[in-house]
Amino acid sequence: MTSPQPSEAPRGRGGRQRLPRRRVTVAEVTPVTPRLVRVRAEGDLTGWTADGPGAHLKVFVPGPDGGNVMRTYTVRHFDADRGELTVEFGIHADGPATRWASAAGPGDTLEISGQARGGFFPRAGTSRIVLFGDHCALPAIATILESLPDGTRAEAVIEVVGLEDRIELDGPVGADITWTAESGRPGGQLVAFAKELTCSDEPTEVWVGCEAGVMREIRRHLLANGAQLPTAPPAPGAATLHTRAYWKLNTANHSDHDTGEDD
Repeated sequence: MTSPQPSEAPRGRGGRQRLPRRRVTVAEVTPVTPRLVRVRAEGDLTGWTADGPGAHLKVFVPGPDGGNVMRTYTVRHFDADRGELTVEFGIHADGPATRWASAAGPGDTLEISGQARGGFFPRAGTSRIVLFGDHCALPAIATILESLPDGTRAEAVIEVVGLEDRIELDGPVGADITWTAESGRPGGQLVAFAKELTCSDEPTEVWVGCEAGVMREIRRHLLANGAQLPTAPPAPGAATLHTRAYWKLNTANHSDHDTGEDD
C-alpha cells in the first residue's frame, strides 16, 4: 500500500481547494456486464470517507497527452479497515476513463482526490423510495437499494443500453425493479415512466440520476404536475425530489454539481 501523495492541491470550481491525491493500486478487475467493469483497488485510505450510498469521488487516469485527466465516479464499495475501494466504470464511450478501465489489471495504479460526497440519505419516516436512472447511475442505484431498510417500499426504473446490461440488485424485500432498454433518444424511457408516477400521502422521496437534459425534463414534470414534489424541506408526509446529472450529451466531463436547481 502507498501513502497519500503530498503533491498538488489544485483549485476547483469557485476557488475551492482540492485535497491532495491518493494513489491506489488495482487488486482485481471484474467484468460485470458488456458495458460495466468493476475495479477493486487498495491503498492507504486512512481518514478517507464515503458520504453515504451513491457518493461520488474524483478519479484520475492517464490521458492521451501523457498527463492525467479527472473524471467523477460513484463509490460502489468502501472498506476503511481493509483500505479497499471499489469503483465500477461504464464502458460506453471512447474516453480516457473507458480506455483505462478496459485495459486495467492487477498492479496498475490510479489516483483519487478528496473525499466521496453527495450520498443519498432518506429522511426518517420515509416509507417509499422511487429511483430513476440510466446506465451511468447504475452503481449509485445499486448502493442506494442495498442501504434501504426492510419495510421500505422501493421502486426503481433503470434504462440501460441493452437488456444484456441488467445486473442482480439487492434491496428491501419486494423491491420493484423495472428494466428498460434505450429506444430512440437516451433517457426517453425514463421520461415516459416518470410521467406515469403518482404520489399519495405516503411519505415518499424520488431520486433521479441520468443525462442532464433528461434529468431536467423529469424534474420539471414532477415539480409542475400532479406528483407535486417540493425541493424545499417538506412537511411530514410530503414527497421530496433529489436530482443529479451524471453526464451531458455531447459534453465531456460534465459538472458533478449539476442538480438542475438552476433551471
